[in-house]
Amino acid sequence: MLVPDDSDRGCFDVDRQLLRLFLRRYRGNLVLVGIASFLLNVLVFAGSGYMMLVYDSVLPSRSIPTLAGLFAMLVLIYLFQAIFEAIRAEALLGVANGVHDDLFEAVHYATVTRPLRSGPDKADGLQFARDLDSVHAFLAGAGPVALIDLPWVLMFLIVLAALHWWLGLTALAGVMVMAALALLSNRRTQAASLELATITGQRSAATLSEIRFAESAFAMGMQDRLVARTSGWEGQFIAAQSALSRTVSRLGGASRTFRLLLQSIILTVGALLVIDDRASGGVILASSVLSGRALAPVDSAIANWRGLIAARSGWGRLAQAITTFRRPPERHVTLDRPRGELVLRDLWVAPPGTQRFTVQGVSLLLQPGQALALIGPSAAGKTSLVRGILGIWHPVRGEVRLDGATPDQWDAETLGNAIGYVPQTVDLIEGTVGQNIARFDPAATSEGVIAAARAASLHEAILALPDGYDTPVSAGGGELSAGQRQRVGLARALYGAPHLLVLDEANSNLDAAGDAALSHSVLSVRQRGGIVIMITHRPATLGPITHVAVMQNGRIVDFGDRETVMQRTLPGGEPATPGARPAPPAPGRLAQESAR
Repeated sequence: MLVPDDSDRGCFDVDRQLLRLFLRRYRGNLVLVGIASFLLNVLVFAGSGYMMLVYDSVLPSRSIPTLAGLFAMLVLIYLFQAIFEAIRAEALLGVANGVHDDLFEAVHYATVTRPLRSGPDKADGLQFARDLDSVHAFLAGAGPVALIDLPWVLMFLIVLAALHWWLGLTALAGVMVMAALALLSNRRTQAASLELATITGQRSAATLSEIRFAESAFAMGMQDRLVARTSGWEGQFIAAQSALSRTVSRLGGASRTFRLLLQSIILTVGALLVIDDRASGGVILASSVLSGRALAPVDSAIANWRGLIAARSGWGRLAQAITTFRRPPERHVTLDRPRGELVLRDLWVAPPGTQRFTVQGVSLLLQPGQALALIGPSAAGKTSLVRGILGIWHPVRGEVRLDGATPDQWDAETLGNAIGYVPQTVDLIEGTVGQNIARFDPAATSEGVIAAARAASLHEAILALPDGYDTPVSAGGGELSAGQRQRVGLARALYGAPHLLVLDEANSNLDAAGDAALSHSVLSVRQRGGIVIMITHRPATLGPITHVAVMQNGRIVDFGDRETVMQRTLPGGEPATPGARPAPPAPGRLAQESAR
């Protein structure tokens, strides 16, 4: 993975830093491309020279050996030209593949991290991946070749002017017209490409949302209404794509037509020069071929302009993305897995992309072996609090410390292995049941996977599946019931004996046996010195819990040991005496409560 250093950020724009890094990294390939391009453009004169020699020397002398020799040399030159073309294409492909490989990890990290930092995107969330594909497609296509060959237009103009200044002047006028078409194409396609990219993302997001809602839509007869809703994006997409395609095709067609016309104009000028005895007959054909070759890079650049604009826009977004959502640097000193207390100090949390605080000034301390239940009405801030504790949402104010250190002092993988998390909705990844439990750890052992399943009281249920732990599941785990998915999610959370276990309504789809398994899991984590935080609306699951905190409006309004708080709390989760609620507990107070 190749990303700009922090030290360079004050000198140039991020995309220029990135471009400079890649130029240094692939200098060898680019030098090879430059040499091959030089030789290719020099060898282009072979065709024109052959025509001139045939018309001016071979035909007047009627020498067959001379013609055969010239033709043999021409074939050899064309053979070398094909070799150099292949070398240049392979070198450019190497650059394209290398850039893709270098950026993929950073781009993928930015893609999956952006929703956690900036909130849900109106697009489908895959814009960065599409940008990377656009950059790769452009670098591996004909676009770079057109740009590399553009400076050689001047050389062809000089050669035409050497044949006769009228030929050079006519070709120069043609190049200026082609350049004007290129500038017009840039102006017309840049805005249209940006609009198309925006609409494409929104259209994809609407379609994916409809797919996720397919079951409910079918059951409630909403399919036609959703199709009508999505068709609005489809109409905008077709309109934007048609406008862009129309612009590119019209300007590209005008460019190709003018190039053919210009060749005929130069042929006409050459004929006039021959009639006036200012040039030989071979000059007519040679100048026509050279003019076509001189304008070919401009014509090719216009034809690939849409890809260039898409790649340039994508490059800018990628450079910004991998800087904004970059992976934290590796730690020189690696901390061991946490084993100590969890401390929250004046924690304030807001959903990404908003300034609305859903957690306000929460302070807590949990010792190893303790289990805390967060209860309270809906939208009280319970899920926001655990997201802030886990670092899913970055706290706006305050701090979270585990074993005395803030989460960013750990390597992300080390800390993640010490945390188990069951969200409200358990999602599975395409693979096997065993892989999902093992968190797709390539070093996972059968013993570790089975131990996690047993900790979730799921081992026997998995053995009853068609292929046991090797039973395949699709993305989302539609082959399993909601309760089974939740139990697999619990086993995944327990894999590796995490120190901190966070359960966000992990019993919402569980039956009595599932509740018993959940209670057993919480108790086992406590017994080995772990910490458990559980959000629940079911008092029956509070058996293994040591402490309870009641949340309202983002604040902890009541706290204490389980029996004391539950005696003060009504069945609906509201404190029995709202006017005399205890203040949010500070870390020291919770430690004192725990010691009683």
